Amino acid sequence: MPASDPSAATAAAAAAAADAASDEAVPPHAPPPRPPPPPRPLSLASALPFWFYLAAAVSLLAILLPRISPSSSSPARLPPLLREHLSSGSVLKLDPGLFAVTSRPAGGSPAHRVLILPGLAAGSFSFRHVLSALSSRGILAVALDLPGQGLSPSPPAAAAPPARASALREIMDRGIFHAFEHLVQTGEVPYQEEPAAPPAPSPHAPAESADAVARAVEALGVGPVHLVIHDSSLAAGIAFASANPGAVRSVTLVDATASLPAFPAAVFDVPVLGRLVLRVPALFRGLVRLCCARGMGAEEAEAHRAAMRGEGRTHGVIEGWKAMNHSFQLGEWRGSSEEVRRLPMMVLWSGTWSDMWIDEGKKVAAALPDAKFVYHSGGRWPQEDAYEEISGLIAEFVTSSEEAGGGRIE
Repeated sequence: MPASDPSAATAAAAAAAADAASDEAVPPHAPPPRPPPPPRPLSLASALPFWFYLAAAVSLLAILLPRISPSSSSPARLPPLLREHLSSGSVLKLDPGLFAVTSRPAGGSPAHRVLILPGLAAGSFSFRHVLSALSSRGILAVALDLPGQGLSPSPPAAAAPPARASALREIMDRGIFHAFEHLVQTGEVPYQEEPAAPPAPSPHAPAESADAVARAVEALGVGPVHLVIHDSSLAAGIAFASANPGAVRSVTLVDATASLPAFPAAVFDVPVLGRLVLRVPALFRGLVRLCCARGMGAEEAEAHRAAMRGEGRTHGVIEGWKAMNHSFQLGEWRGSSEEVRRLPMMVLWSGTWSDMWIDEGKKVAAALPDAKFVYHSGGRWPQEDAYEEISGLIAEFVTSSEEAGGGRIE
C-alpha cells in the first residue's frame, strides 16, 4: 500500500479542529440561557422573628440566674442611701401602715407645711433632696408612701368571698323530688343560687389610698397642708383633697397623670422579664433612666432597685398600676365644688422629656386654665435630676398662696 502523505494528515487534523471550534461557538439564533434556579425556601430557623430568640435568651437567663446569684430568700444588705433614708422616717401604726419621712426646719415654728405624695415606684426616697431643700427654706415637709409603694408595707390582700353551694350539687345530694316537696310546702323555688357578693375594694385603689392619707395626716398632726402630687398619685391625692377640703391649702401637680405613669410597671407583671430586670442592676438602671430620670446615677438606681426587691413591694407596684383610674378628668374635678374651685393650683411639667409629654402637659393646662403652669428642666422624676429647681418653685408658690389667703399655720 502507498505510504500516507504527512501533509494530508496535518490538513485533516486542522480541518477537524476547525469543525469542533465551530460547533462550540454560539450560533447567532441560539435560544436565551436558562434562568437561574428559584431561591430555596427559608428554613424555619431563618423565618422565626428576632423576638422569639430574645424571649428564649431571657428564659434561659431566668433559669441560670438563680444558680449564679445569691438566693432571694437570704437577707440582702441595703444600699447606704436607702439605709439612711429608712432611718430618717418610720412606718405609721395605721391600717394599712404607711411610711412617712418628716423634714423640719432648723429653728422656730414652720410657717408652712407641705405633704408630698410620690408616684408609682418613686417612693419618698426619690424626694429626699426636695425634703431637705424645703426645710432649709423654713417649710415643714412630709413625704408619704402610699399603701404598698415605696417603703410602706404591702397591705393585706382582700379576703376572698365565701364559697357558695352549687345548685347542681344540692340536687345531687338531696334528690330531684325534694324540689317538688319544697315547692308544695313553702311555695318557693328551691336550688336558687344567691348572687355573688361584690368584691372588696383594692387597698391600692384611689379612694382607699385617699382614706389612708387622711388617717396619716391626722396621726402626724401636720394639717392643713399644701399638697404636692407626683405622677400616678394624682387620683389618690385629688380624692383626698375632695374629701378633706379643709385640710388642703393648695395643690401642686408634678408631672402628674392618671393613666401614663413614668415607671413601666407592666414590665414587672411579666414573670420572667420582671425577675430578670430586678436581678440585674444594669438592666434596672437602664430602665429607670429610659423612663423616669435620664440623669439618675448608679448609686441612686441601686437604692430604688433595693426598695423594689423588698417583701411584697413589686406586687404593690403592679397592683397600684392596675388600680389607676384611667377615666379621671381634671377639668371635671376642678369644677366639682366651690371649695375645689377656690384651691390655688400650680402645675410643674417637664419641658425637655419628649414632644408627646409636652403635648400631654398642654392638655393638663387646658383642663386647668386658672392654674399656674411652669415647665421645668428635669425628667418625669424631677425630684431626682432637678430637685433644686422644683423645690424653689414649690416654696415660692406655697408662700405666695399663703400671703394671698392671708393665713399662717400656727
